[in-house]
Amino acid sequence: MIEVAAIFVGVGFLFNFCGRSNKTNAEFLDEATMVDELKGLGEFLETKPLNNTVVVFGTVGSSSTVETMCKSALGVFIEETATVTYDRRNCVGLTREHESTLVNRKEVSWYLEDGTARVNVTNYQHAKGFDDILRTYSSTVPVSKHFKRLLSVEEITICDPDSCESWENVLEIGTPLTIVGGAGRDKDGNLTIRHVYQVFNKRIELKKLISNMESNSVKYGNFSIYFAAMGMVLLALSLLQDDD
Repeated sequence: MIEVAAIFVGVGFLFNFCGRSNKTNAEFLDEATMVDELKGLGEFLETKPLNNTVVVFGTVGSSSTVETMCKSALGVFIEETATVTYDRRNCVGLTREHESTLVNRKEVSWYLEDGTARVNVTNYQHAKGFDDILRTYSSTVPVSKHFKRLLSVEEITICDPDSCESWENVLEIGTPLTIVGGAGRDKDGNLTIRHVYQVFNKRIELKKLISNMESNSVKYGNFSIYFAAMGMVLLALSLLQDDD
């Protein structure tokens, strides 16, 4: 019963973390300013040069693009990875394993546009939600090109010696985005989202999003209290049984 009690307490802590995360995110977004049109960003920076966290919407654009390996899309950010499957011989027989590697990363400058203005975007790769808005394409590439080390290990046999899985994660031109970030101007005076904190792959209603996060925070908090209390009850019952 102690193990079950520990699980309940652990789930309670997990819900508590989710609740706190939603509350913190809601408070952060509540301090951001929604800029309805990108042309209004310059005026906003003139009136509030210090508190410059904004929420803006537009589509991805660029004066130059990069092509995917599959030639099926144009993008401004492409991260290519490769995965190989192999069998490793050991004392108990064969075990199936996988290994992945970053093959290439291509980036070109890009901006957000909405028909009223353009805003350059930088420092976005690690923003919350960025990976979720990338399109994924797959193809095959020679194993020997990226996994020479594995081919030289005697106890390893590549399952398919001619090819491996290769994936490209692409930020495509024309992708509609809502971006939460710190706004400013670059060295040439151009409007820029200098650091992206969070990305959504559609237009969002900021007030509704904040309200949902606050509601989820309360809900997770209640779940946390319930599971933690149940865990403590089960732990107490277990201790009483041990005393008997």
